[in-house]
Amino acid sequence: MTTLDPAATTVVDHTTLRTHLERMLVALGVPADQAPVITDNLVEADLRGVDSHGSHLMALYFGRVRSGHLRPDTHVTTLADEGSTVRLDGGLGFGQIAGVAAVDLAVERAHAHGVATVSVRELTHLGALAYYTMRASAQGCFAMAFQNGAMIVPPFGGTTSLFSTNPFSYAVPAGAHPDIVYDIATTAAAGNKILLARKRGDASIPEGWANDEHGYPTTDPNAASISQLQWFGGHKGFGIGLLVEIMAGLLADSSFGATEQSDSELIGWDRIAKGASFVVLDVARFLPVDRFRAHVDRLIDDVHASELAPGHDRVMVPGELEAQRREERLAHGIPLPRALIDELDEMAAALECPPLGH
Repeated sequence: MTTLDPAATTVVDHTTLRTHLERMLVALGVPADQAPVITDNLVEADLRGVDSHGSHLMALYFGRVRSGHLRPDTHVTTLADEGSTVRLDGGLGFGQIAGVAAVDLAVERAHAHGVATVSVRELTHLGALAYYTMRASAQGCFAMAFQNGAMIVPPFGGTTSLFSTNPFSYAVPAGAHPDIVYDIATTAAAGNKILLARKRGDASIPEGWANDEHGYPTTDPNAASISQLQWFGGHKGFGIGLLVEIMAGLLADSSFGATEQSDSELIGWDRIAKGASFVVLDVARFLPVDRFRAHVDRLIDDVHASELAPGHDRVMVPGELEAQRREERLAHGIPLPRALIDELDEMAAALECPPLGH
């Protein structure tokens, strides 16, 4: 999570931002009942400090809808239904609509069967995966989400782009504490973080995020190649990224690796068709939910009680910092880079919508 320079940002209330994004999406042709779902996904990312997956993504969606590659009216269809396993088709519409449909169905089936897996092909960008696993944990379930995508990351030891950043998320229901929420790209950073660093005018990015177009490590956000992102932990991150490719691409019968299986004409680096799988367990099938939540709280307490390593003033579990940031931004507003606000206003003008804040 990057700390934004206050001098280069404007603080926006989350309700103002929601209204603005919904209005723009409807102007793009998104149905009025679908626009709030997409908006909620983006604003929740901004509230949690995951700025790379918040309103910054509107430019991506704007371009894809205007080019005719992203269908603004999303229709999700069922391809196969075996009770505890379901395969869906997202129809190349907004990923958020298909993703919510999939995870909500997985929760419903997990309550009925104990565990359920729902895969989706022909969906597009889902936004932050934590949004979906948190929907499940809020209903007393343990959930995992996997998503693949375009050919923008080489395998470990190679330079030929073959995989996406292949994000993975899990969420675990807690009791007194916020739920444990883990959401990562299996690369050292998501490509959107580099794009956002450029948009903010950052002087550098952390070491190990990406190489330049020739395969040499760089910390220059302008020299960093989005097609040369690096796996976190080297071969270990690649192994998890490969698992995501199997769970999201192969299991959903979607595009994977260099294999194209989509109605979209965009392939390879330009591929927008993704696959995803949501695995949900109803913890009540293992032990009473209150007892499970108490166990999670105790585990979190054990983590918090750890003696601090040099240079650290606090020990936290995944999702704790984001939950804290969400409370702060709900109360005080969301700091948006002025370059992003200018970008949103430019798109709003093209859609004949008022600028942000009006």
